[in-house]
Amino acid sequence: MASMNFEQTTPLSTRAPKTARWAFDLFNRQKIHPLYDKSVKNKVTGDNYVLSHDDRIGQKTNGFFKILDIPEYLMTEPKLLPKNFGLITIQQYDGFLIDLSQYKNVDDFMVQQLSKRSQKRLHKSARELNENYAITHKVFRGHITQSEHKYLLGVFASFLKKRFKEKKTFNKYLAKWGYYEELSFKKINEGAASLFVIYNGETPICLTLNFHFEDILFSELESYDIDYSQYGLGDISMRYHIKWCFDHNIQLIDLAMGKTNFKEKWCNYVYYFHHHFFYNKNNLGALVQLCFEFTKFKLWQALRNMGIVGHRFRFDKLLYKLKRQT
Repeated sequence: MASMNFEQTTPLSTRAPKTARWAFDLFNRQKIHPLYDKSVKNKVTGDNYVLSHDDRIGQKTNGFFKILDIPEYLMTEPKLLPKNFGLITIQQYDGFLIDLSQYKNVDDFMVQQLSKRSQKRLHKSARELNENYAITHKVFRGHITQSEHKYLLGVFASFLKKRFKEKKTFNKYLAKWGYYEELSFKKINEGAASLFVIYNGETPICLTLNFHFEDILFSELESYDIDYSQYGLGDISMRYHIKWCFDHNIQLIDLAMGKTNFKEKWCNYVYYFHHHFFYNKNNLGALVQLCFEFTKFKLWQALRNMGIVGHRFRFDKLLYKLKRQT
């Protein structure tokens, strides 16, 4: 393995994580990979943030680091690298953001963002839902008991299973549900995450897990009881989220990647995610891996642009079929 003499230029070692998902490390754990400076600038709001470096120990690497999912609206700079290191950036999928900074309140936002037809439909659905059921809302942030968290996350998982069975698609969150149970309990009690719940009486019918970083709410995951599908709970929940954000001085709601009609309706700022590949120019293994990863992601994005991946071919539907056969 070629020597990586980082001691003279940066504290990064060969045991830093060789793969990272930048946005999820930021929002889920409030950490940034050691390859980057600790400062991050939000080009939408103009705010500057300072983070802690990710101190996890990774596997030894041949000099190739793959940092995925860097949202372009959060400007981050790599640290000074040794002369024998290079960086290649590759653009990937769209990300979707709700920028509330130019609006007075939730009603002002909805009038300017939603069509009159969408506004009318939302008001009608919310009115009928409240007339037919005993609807209440609750936000868990800063404190939740272990028993209540366990119950709500159990309901959450059951909603996801029913919903994705109905859609016949694989859900990546359910495959790592234990991780999200542990993470969300810790982060909710630290105030770095929140669980939004809509109840009918004492029964949860819609749940949303969010992570918080400064003035950004990152909407990680939402699901609902499909028996209430006719009411458009996603839209009702979003209006509730936006009102809460205005009340708590949250300027941005990040709905991350994945183009949907829902996101296109609510979001007023579209950005790109980028991947960064750092590589040792003098290491053959690193160069081979760079060539493979670069070609793979360029091909994948080209197939997305042609409407093949994500439309005619859905990887999550293929995984669902394969899981059903095992």
